[in-house]
Amino acid sequence: MKLLNHFLSLGYAAIYAEALALAAKVGISTATFDSVIRGGRMDCGFYQTFMGYALEGNREAHRFTLTNGHKDLRYLESMANAAGVTTTMASAAKNSFSLALGLGGTGPEDFVPHLTDFVARSNGIKR
Repeated sequence: MKLLNHFLSLGYAAIYAEALALAAKVGISTATFDSVIRGGRMDCGFYQTFMGYALEGNREAHRFTLTNGHKDLRYLESMANAAGVTTTMASAAKNSFSLALGLGGTGPEDFVPHLTDFVARSNGIKR
């Protein structure tokens, strides 16, 4: 169950990071993005801690490392493979974390919300 829970949250982290990169690329600020999502049906505790970094720069808002997230997504894929379940979404989320690790996000201070920086950087966006 822990892996399934982490899959949901880490999958959302990958979606949020990509959505924020796309928003920035087309001229939509993080604050504007947040003003539409916060308080709506897609708002949740995880979104709020994730945005605590993306919007407010609070590096301590969600203290779960990118390395641990990547590891859990690999474990989830292994579990799914053993069960004969395809992992289209889990693999996509894992690849976002692989990107971050490949760009140097392997430190003990590199937390899940910092995924926004690595996805932005890979798209030529300065955060």
